[in-house]
Amino acid sequence: MNKLKKDLFTIGQFAKKAGVTLRTLRYYDKIGLLKPSDHNELGHRLYTLEDFGKLQKILTLKFIGLSLEDIDNIIKYDFDDKDLKKSLEIQKDIIKEKVKHMKSVIKAIEEAENMLDYKNQMNWDKFLNIINVINSDKSWIDQYENASNLRARIKIHENFSTNKEGWMNWFFNNLHIPKECNILELGCGDGSLWVKNYKKIPDKWNITLTDFSEGMLKDAKRNLGKDSARFKFKIVDAQNISFEDFKFDVVIANHMLYHVKDIKKALKEIKRVLKPKGYFFASTIGKNHMKEMRNIISKFSKDGLTSKSWNNTEGFQLENGFKKVSNLFKEVQLKRYNDNLFVTDSVAIMDYIFSMPGNNRKKVSISNLRDIKNYLDYEIENNKGIYITKDTGFFKGRK
Repeated sequence: MNKLKKDLFTIGQFAKKAGVTLRTLRYYDKIGLLKPSDHNELGHRLYTLEDFGKLQKILTLKFIGLSLEDIDNIIKYDFDDKDLKKSLEIQKDIIKEKVKHMKSVIKAIEEAENMLDYKNQMNWDKFLNIINVINSDKSWIDQYENASNLRARIKIHENFSTNKEGWMNWFFNNLHIPKECNILELGCGDGSLWVKNYKKIPDKWNITLTDFSEGMLKDAKRNLGKDSARFKFKIVDAQNISFEDFKFDVVIANHMLYHVKDIKKALKEIKRVLKPKGYFFASTIGKNHMKEMRNIISKFSKDGLTSKSWNNTEGFQLENGFKKVSNLFKEVQLKRYNDNLFVTDSVAIMDYIFSMPGNNRKKVSISNLRDIKNYLDYEIENNKGIYITKDTGFFKGRK
């Protein structure tokens, strides 16, 4: 097969190499699922090596039964497919969940079938169980999007923060807690705090990781890998913590309290499960955090973008958190993290914007997406990068 310059493939070459039909590629182009990366002077479609990665993702998700519309809802968040390993890991997890669900459906059908074999009479409770198991199918799309969105938000901080220590390392290094204690983390997310600091964990720390989302707990286990055996995992609502009184020496709530509907109730629950003189650490952001990002969004808000989700943090910020924590804990201190972003990649900013609730790439036209990217590229070229304010810190209190 002849390859065009710069690893460009004609639609015929691409189709033959990938083992798909020309009709399939033309249809994917028509519905916007897989657009060719370029066109030649005659207007013919041209594809790149990276397009094979995009096609693989489409075909894998199609293989497990997702509709093309569902697949579009998944991959619309992927501006950049360079993180191929992470993409494959997530696809693998989705397939495993799908297989697990299919086995549950088969088991329910077999139970109903066995009732007919032995009694020749249908047990309608067993039969209805088939429907219930089918409907219990978890949203693979939500799981994929949540993982992708969190990855985009973490990635921009890892790659473009001016403070190279990194938030997770800095926060861990500033906990200053006893070398022997029981620790509870509420809202552990993907487990990044422990992944990045695993080698620094004292042997006598007994750590329980919790999250309201089962999907997040699975992400944490996967990210910790073989080290996950060092931790306990449990689904927990911070407003109704399912542990007995005086259970923990330390409770950590890392950038999660502003997601809780009843913060006062959550703080009371945290105090309840803490031992006397136990420590509470709650990190959050200030009102000016990422304000330049909001300004960027406001320039294109007419195109279906919004920064309203930033308002969701108002219930617990650096400006009002001190009083909330002080109402239930003593010796409260606030410590701020000195950091900002200087971003030199427009794709990283776009990924971040569309990772925020309320921003849906599908609602934004291709031409408007190009306008946003062109604007960001222009700013980066003329200013060597885009400066974005970060305002982050944590409160430390004692029971």
